[in-house]
Amino acid sequence: MYGKASKFVNRIERKLKKIAGFHEGHLSYSQCGEDLLVDYVFRLRGLEFPTYLDIGANDPFFLSNTVFFYKKGCHGINIEANPQLIRKLEKYRKRDTNLNLGMSASEGEMDFYILNDPTLSSFSKAEITRITASGKIKIETVKKIKLTTLEKVVDGYCKGQFPDFLSIDVEGMDEEILKTLPFEKYWPKIICVEAAEYSPIGAGARKNDLINFLVSKGYYEYANTNLNAIMVKNEFWFI
Repeated sequence: MYGKASKFVNRIERKLKKIAGFHEGHLSYSQCGEDLLVDYVFRLRGLEFPTYLDIGANDPFFLSNTVFFYKKGCHGINIEANPQLIRKLEKYRKRDTNLNLGMSASEGEMDFYILNDPTLSSFSKAEITRITASGKIKIETVKKIKLTTLEKVVDGYCKGQFPDFLSIDVEGMDEEILKTLPFEKYWPKIICVEAAEYSPIGAGARKNDLINFLVSKGYYEYANTNLNAIMVKNEFWFI
């Protein structure tokens, strides 16, 4: 009796999902569905299995812009400054190259502020001061972390060819890092970058200077989820 009822309920659920357009494998892991938008653009251009570079990768699954592609069979590089989080990436993203580094304009070492909300941790003292001003977000610890450059990563781990997709979320340093990229040498086909300043209610000011910089480097703003912008290289979009 109960077995038949359970099968009937499961059958109804499957039909409802089909009517609603739900498809397994189209589950988003990103904060606002950015991974599905990026995947859609790649599929429009016939690129089913893009490579990726995830700067500020954070967690292997939670709010990840690249795990969707990993689960498809893709591979890439995850850069995460938090030593605790890099161990999780190494455990669950074994096909990827996982680097416990910070990104900068030059090599060196810098203080990394780890917060009780690890998604907001940053090298930027100014950003940390702003984020912790309310008292709800607090510094847990500060670690000295090695720094490297985008060129060093691409030349050393990607054989001098920039991955197809760049996801970058480094709390206040995104523009600084992107400006170190030699766009005349190589570039990602799609960039997902934080487009709004931090706000506990998601109402942060738009980072117009950052978006305008990428537009000046030949990118088209394909989509904006308010929190993040998806920028597509003109040469890739307007084929």
